[in-house]
Amino acid sequence: MFKHTTSRKSKRIGKFSLGFKLSLGITLLIMFLMICVGINSYARNRAIMMEEAQSRGWLTARTVSAFAADYLRGNNTVLLSNIMDHLERDPFVKRVAVMDLTGKIVMSSDQSLLNQKLDRSEIKEAMVQNKDTLKYMSDIKGRPLAMEFISPVAPRGESPVGYFWMETDLRYISAHLIDTAYNQLYTSLLAILAGLIVSRLIILRVVQRPVKELVKATDRVSTGDFSGEVQVLNQDELGRLATAFNTMTGHLGVLFQSIRSSVDDINHTAQVIINRSEQSDIAAKKFVKSLNSPQASPAELQKIPQPDHPCVVGSDKLAETTMSQQECLREIRNASKKLMRYIDRLNNISLQFKINEK
Repeated sequence: MFKHTTSRKSKRIGKFSLGFKLSLGITLLIMFLMICVGINSYARNRAIMMEEAQSRGWLTARTVSAFAADYLRGNNTVLLSNIMDHLERDPFVKRVAVMDLTGKIVMSSDQSLLNQKLDRSEIKEAMVQNKDTLKYMSDIKGRPLAMEFISPVAPRGESPVGYFWMETDLRYISAHLIDTAYNQLYTSLLAILAGLIVSRLIILRVVQRPVKELVKATDRVSTGDFSGEVQVLNQDELGRLATAFNTMTGHLGVLFQSIRSSVDDINHTAQVIINRSEQSDIAAKKFVKSLNSPQASPAELQKIPQPDHPCVVGSDKLAETTMSQQECLREIRNASKKLMRYIDRLNNISLQFKINEK
């Protein structure tokens, strides 16, 4: 069942022309390359944007932490409030808060979070370890949604006096990546279309046209026509193949021409042998008849052409020899006629082939 299906598919594919197969192969190659380039570009853009968002988040966290330390120690409360207002207007920042050592939120851009504790395990672990912590949040398709930054608020060389927490919005990255993917898709479609057209034109000129010329010449040769020549369009492998094909048909034409000439010569020679044997047979019959005739005079016998035979002595032996010669001549004539039949058959076969008679 599997072999039958495979052979059916191969027959279906084999119906297409060589140019179409090459164009399809080049198109598939271009599609594969564009897909690889698109995936690589998508991955690189995503990595660059995520790294940029991470750097931006840590820069914001360290900048705000300096003012949060003064706030937690009771200084510059207005300045930190102004910073919170500015961060709230930033589309990159989703929510931001300052916590004391117990995890209680003492200032936040979201007023609903004030005086609450963030008791998630990641936040508790960061507070216990007193180190910067970053957590990614993504949807079920793996697209980034948000980043969560947790950083200890500690003056230089002192213990932490609180913690800074910020949640950023990464949906703009997903939107940018989707727009980039669509742009790459449109560009890939245009590149594939252009590649298909250009490859088709190149294949038609460089490959398909010379191959069609060779196919036509091969069809003519298969019917016995050696008179045509293939036009050599290029000097590449197909051009050398066309030149070799022309050389082959030329040699075959010379061969058939020599066969025809030899057949004509043999036919002429056989006809001469038949004519001479018939003449000799007629002369021998007259000679035997004259020997057996009692009214023949010696002068009449001398006028009859006698076959050359140096060993003939006497009329009886001469008649016997003449009869033997007649038998040999009949065999020669029959063999010559048989040879002529074979020659006619060979000539008919050679005439089926068409050649250039130069």
